Amino acid sequence: MGSSCPPRARPHGAENMRTGGGRGAEQLTSSDIWHLGTRASMLVSVVACSGRELAAVEADPSWRLGDLLAAVPEQEKAAGHKLRILFGGAELCGDATLGEIGVQGGSELTLVVIRRRRIVTCAWAVAKVWDADSGECLRTLEGHRFLPVRSAVISADGQRVLTASEDRTAKIWAADSGQCLRTLEGHWRHVCSAVFSADGQRVLTASWDMTAKIWAADSGECLRTLAGHEGPVCSAVFSADGQRVLTASWETAKIWAVDSGECLRTLAGHRRDVTSAVFSADGQRVLTASEDRTAKIWAADSGACLRTLEGHRFDVCSAVFSADGQRVLTASRDMTAKIWAADSGACLRTLEGHRFDVTSAVFSADGQRVLTASEDETAKIWAADSGQCLRTLEGHRDRVNSAVFSADGQRVLTTSDDGTARIWDADSGECLRTLEGAGDRACFAP
Repeated sequence: MGSSCPPRARPHGAENMRTGGGRGAEQLTSSDIWHLGTRASMLVSVVACSGRELAAVEADPSWRLGDLLAAVPEQEKAAGHKLRILFGGAELCGDATLGEIGVQGGSELTLVVIRRRRIVTCAWAVAKVWDADSGECLRTLEGHRFLPVRSAVISADGQRVLTASEDRTAKIWAADSGQCLRTLEGHWRHVCSAVFSADGQRVLTASWDMTAKIWAADSGECLRTLAGHEGPVCSAVFSADGQRVLTASWETAKIWAVDSGECLRTLAGHRRDVTSAVFSADGQRVLTASEDRTAKIWAADSGACLRTLEGHRFDVCSAVFSADGQRVLTASRDMTAKIWAADSGACLRTLEGHRFDVTSAVFSADGQRVLTASEDETAKIWAADSGQCLRTLEGHRDRVNSAVFSADGQRVLTTSDDGTARIWDADSGECLRTLEGAGDRACFAP
């Protein structure tokens, strides 16, 4: 479908007219009337790609793209994204008018929304939303009170951003406009993380006040306070079905019922602080990482420890399941990452090559690659099966705090203490964009 603007066409909707009532008066065409500025409105329909009608508009043949979009309220929901209006094989673009592309009364035009791929980052007191392709900063989310924003995520539908801050609050923002929709107040010490449930209806916060809280995303009402830990809650996540919550604090993790707030299981067994805790995709197992140099796999229903993954020489900073749940990936301060068989607990691969602590490690969505971040100022991409280092991503000037794949695996996003985030081509290792002032935490929109 071409995007070039077609040559001027004669507009529809006005009859041939005379300038006067007598014979011999000059006859004017509808095109002449248009050039003289006479309005000849026409009713047109604007539909979505699905065929759903968005608006019936009394339009003028001289309208350009901006004029028509202003008359379609639905387009406000797509603010910040690229919008196109198509009519047959033509597009309303540039200086072209409705009349020029052949639109007539009764015509049906299609509104196409090309959604930007976005990134959200957080830094001191602000979060930022970026265009993942151009590197343009689309919105700066300001409102937290001069203290670090510890986490920022985008809802599954891409419509909202959720931030957690040391100012003791979490905030929900409109991703397109940057407007603060809700401030979640109730914690009495800083909030270290905040996440949406999969359906976007609830928010879960973790705080150093030894609690986690569940909130209604629409109203901002606190629905449940999960109290029972004896130390700061460093992480909190929902199970995939949204029925349970998993929290981590000091040497333990706890599983809670979302509806009642009841503590269902306490996972005790680590000898030092738990650094991360996650559910498997099917919700049947829990994986914890600890400063005691181990990771543990637990049965979510019974709380029994199924496997202890031993082999790292220093703290284990993070542990994650592969998407199919068959493998576990750990990152450690011993400068390595390790891949383990989830069923047997056997170490399958040790990924060696970083010169300082490995701060994070994740699988690609298809499980074929591993991405690590390190205090040696680099990130590395590895083949999961062979353990071979495929690419070293060099360019940051300070420790790399996190590294994640995009959903399609084609891009990598890294953040660093040098204050930047970088977007890389996952195949070539080329740095495509540097986001200045991005801060030290970032994620792709789902």
